[in-house]
Amino acid sequence: MQKTITTLIPQYGELNRICKDWIVSHTFSFEKQKFIVDFYSEWSDIKAFEQAILELVLHTPPEPCTLLLKSLKKEVKEYIRLYESYRLLHDEVIIRVCYQYADRYKETIKEEMEVVNRLRKPMNEANNRYDSIGYREHTPEEEKLAEREYERCKAEYEREKAQLDHLYEQQTLLWKEARQYMKNRCDDIYLLSVHFMGILTKYVPDEESQPNEADRQSRTDSQPEAETTTASTTATTAGLPEYFSMKLISLIHEVCAGEQFEDITAPDFYACMNLHPCQCVLKIKPREKIRVCYLISLMREQLPGQDKDKWKEAILKHLDIDEDYYKSKYREPVSDLPSIPNQKFAKEMDGIFR
Repeated sequence: MQKTITTLIPQYGELNRICKDWIVSHTFSFEKQKFIVDFYSEWSDIKAFEQAILELVLHTPPEPCTLLLKSLKKEVKEYIRLYESYRLLHDEVIIRVCYQYADRYKETIKEEMEVVNRLRKPMNEANNRYDSIGYREHTPEEEKLAEREYERCKAEYEREKAQLDHLYEQQTLLWKEARQYMKNRCDDIYLLSVHFMGILTKYVPDEESQPNEADRQSRTDSQPEAETTTASTTATTAGLPEYFSMKLISLIHEVCAGEQFEDITAPDFYACMNLHPCQCVLKIKPREKIRVCYLISLMREQLPGQDKDKWKEAILKHLDIDEDYYKSKYREPVSDLPSIPNQKFAKEMDGIFR
């Protein structure tokens, strides 16, 4: 497992370099987008990450182990800083580089198609001459010449046509690959990094979070409460329970943000749904309360028995939904005669929760 962590450290470093390149010079490419998506796919399992940390701690001498964990923590913290301080990649940029990659053969195909179209006419003319030669007087040599001319034109046409077909096949493969990498994973990696920081802090505590004796003695009960309420997302999420994974929350956010809820970032949506401290308030849009009740019922069913009602009561209170209203409305999207919007929403949720 040490190899796993030593692989992750340079990958995080490369991720941060990609982000800095975008921040400084707005340079981006499909290969960079591919790296980002592959990075998230490879490391999105938080339990596997913590297991890798445990394996490293148990089977590596303390000094190199601490060095590795500090290096990893530094890279994770840097990504969180970049995300919180700057506007990272947006969807339009990602779509553009994916389209550019998929259309690499566009001009070549256009040129090759012109060649094929240009060769089609002489081939057809040679074919017509060869076919019609039998309807007039001709010598055997004239027939052989007509046949050779047709075969020459046909071979030239088919060679270029095969090249055109090959280019189309290559373009199809590029589009297939590009579609796999059109998802913006910056928000997801931020949430992942917040979780990683929470785990890493258990094994390598922040130096600033370990005050010396003089600092401890200088603290008094009169310390302003505001200092404790301005903690960053990283600090507030460390050690808090996770009711729902970032993967599930990201899927819900993609469908519901701006539709059932007022616009909200994926990290804030994750914090609200997991009942973590968050400066952003989750608000239901007008005429969407019934569908939100249905969503809550689906999310409740994902939880173990002891957490179902605890979470449901807390989220209803947070969203200012009356318990009786919830009980009377949450089944409407899947009732015998649902409205078209309810039916559409239920289908979208089925795609997430099935």
